[in-house]
Amino acid sequence: MDDKGAKVVYRSINKDDTAHFKIRLTEKVFYGQFEINYHGLYKDSGDVNGIVKGDTLKGTFHYQTYGIPKWYRIPIALLKKDNKLIMGVGAMEIKMNMTFFKKNVPIDYKHATFVFEKAD
Repeated sequence: MDDKGAKVVYRSINKDDTAHFKIRLTEKVFYGQFEINYHGLYKDSGDVNGIVKGDTLKGTFHYQTYGIPKWYRIPIALLKKDNKLIMGVGAMEIKMNMTFFKKNVPIDYKHATFVFEKAD
């Protein structure tokens, strides 16, 4: 892996929703693009970046909802397991107009909306 990391493309399907995750991943950081298509009706798309600690990727998703000019930023957490990325869900709070995962509330990887597998 070079200093910019290997580019990896992941895909996940959950019922009628499809998510694509294109990232560069090093031992310490990740960054790339993330898109969620909801029932083919609308999508959220934008950039992701963050840090890697062991088997966990934590960062932010800076995105726009299709057709709306406003940008949003939310936390994102992924668990690397069995060559997959499991997108965790967690309780969130807003501080100083920024959204964070609540401290002292564990992120749930067992009830994930998306489990990403490497795309061909």
